[in-house]
Amino acid sequence: MTDFYESWLGYWDDELAEKRKARTCIHQEELEWVRTRQDWRAALLCARENGFVTSGVAMMSEIPQGWHTGKHLHGEEAIFVVEGHGFSVVDGLKYDWETGSCLFMPYGSTHQHFNPGPGPVRYFSAMALPLERFCGLAKITQYEDAGETCPADLEGIAAAASDIHPEYGRIVMRLKDAPVVESKESGTFRSKLQDEFTLSTPKEVRTAGAPGHHSRNIFYMQPPQNGFKAREVEITGILCDDTGKHSGKHAHMEALLYVVEGEGYSVVDGEKVPWKKGTVFQIQGPQTVHQHFNRGKTESRLLRIHFGIRAYFYQQAARRVFPIKYYEYGSG
Repeated sequence: MTDFYESWLGYWDDELAEKRKARTCIHQEELEWVRTRQDWRAALLCARENGFVTSGVAMMSEIPQGWHTGKHLHGEEAIFVVEGHGFSVVDGLKYDWETGSCLFMPYGSTHQHFNPGPGPVRYFSAMALPLERFCGLAKITQYEDAGETCPADLEGIAAAASDIHPEYGRIVMRLKDAPVVESKESGTFRSKLQDEFTLSTPKEVRTAGAPGHHSRNIFYMQPPQNGFKAREVEITGILCDDTGKHSGKHAHMEALLYVVEGEGYSVVDGEKVPWKKGTVFQIQGPQTVHQHFNRGKTESRLLRIHFGIRAYFYQQAARRVFPIKYYEYGSG
């Protein structure tokens, strides 16, 4: 047997080398669209299959007017509705949504999405499939394929009594209902949160009176009082910066950012990464120093996603070696 311990000592260098060669950004015009059993058309945004080194997967999907997705079940999924309105049927209950809504598909829930029109639906989704596969839990069961919706398909579907399921927690939050926290209120807002994730972040960002990283934050699957119970993957919210402003400089575990609106660039470990509406870019982590700059004529809005291996395990377990670092406040 070879000296396995020497091999272990090289793991970190091997990982850094793999990350240096990996893709970290993709623009909307670079997407490769395919037809799948689940979607009329879909494209990978961030996955190992298209060159990223990531613990999760993110994709963009479209539903034509009068169509529905396939019906299936799998691990947790977080969804952001980029365009359109419709509804989802989750374990037999109907949940309505619109542009800007955030949805949570609980682990093992049977779900399907419908577009009654007018116009197309485009949605962003994130899952932790690589993590599930490593753990031996990556099971997807397909019940129906995507197709046109017949009136008979909708018979007998009961509307959910609430956006919050009694067992699974919140299923949908609309943009108009999402809490908005201005920069000057950020530290005070975070100082009142006592969840494990928040307590693992630097005191600079959770001290009453401290400004935030951004001009404002729109919160979806964080904080806990919003009612989501996700453990594998979260769309935490939207990071907003006024024109000509920049975020604070900091470093943390892996995160993905999808540009909902705006134009600018980020400096990630010293490299300038330009972005525009429809761009997805990755903060690889851990300790990837980064900062975002809005150089467009309108407010920038960056949808922020992270996977549960960060938020609910490694961020707490590994923070002595890989703590979140805070370098400066934003210009918000």
